[in-house]
Amino acid sequence: MELTCPQCGTVYDVSQYSAGHTFSCQCGHTLEVGATEMAATGGLPPIVASDPGLPGFVKALLFFGNMCAWPMPIISLIAWFLIRDTKPRTADDVCKYTWIPFVIFILLSGLYVVFVLGISMLGEAGGF
Repeated sequence: MELTCPQCGTVYDVSQYSAGHTFSCQCGHTLEVGATEMAATGGLPPIVASDPGLPGFVKALLFFGNMCAWPMPIISLIAWFLIRDTKPRTADDVCKYTWIPFVIFILLSGLYVVFVLGISMLGEAGGF
């Protein structure tokens, strides 16, 4: 028997546990074997699509795309708003691989400006 976390989509094999056994999912959501999933679906077996998140190559493309192309963070933010309720893991990946490179881009741009200003001040002072 399998139990799927409704918050993140992780699937657990709970065949060795009896009904009523509770445990915490990796996302922090508390799961109960038996009654909870049947009550949530009106007595029918739960049908929850697993959300494994983004594949590795898509994460890499998203990371470098967000670092190189300016409108990508805005597009990724819109995608996050559209999928955050239905695919929480994928939305979490989109969020991570959008804002981390954006912050890195801002920091590197700031360092570039400081470097260029420093070189120009040295040039004006007669250093070059």
